[in-house]
Amino acid sequence: MPKLQKHSQDNELGKYVRLRNKGQITIPNEILEQLELTANTNLKVTVVDGRIVLIPMIEIAKDQAWYWTKTWQQDEKEAQQEIDKGQTSGPLAVEDALAWLDEEE
Repeated sequence: MPKLQKHSQDNELGKYVRLRNKGQITIPNEILEQLELTANTNLKVTVVDGRIVLIPMIEIAKDQAWYWTKTWQQDEKEAQQEIDKGQTSGPLAVEDALAWLDEEE
């Protein structure tokens, strides 16, 4: 069993909760409000340095999951960097856009 540290009821780590049957806990209302968590919010549970960490997760529709892939996010970051550096062009006329696409082949 890991070593447990003794702390006062209210401390820098937060509030105390009791582990109940089936591994259930009740998160204090002030923490729920602070993090804007509501019933049925999904939480990722991990262990970091011997501590249980709960991370609020958002649900992503399957048809939107591609946007959150590592590759797509890296491309988005690179595109934003180009925009920030002014490395963009204005809109093209249809004929110019088609010519540009032909050049890329």
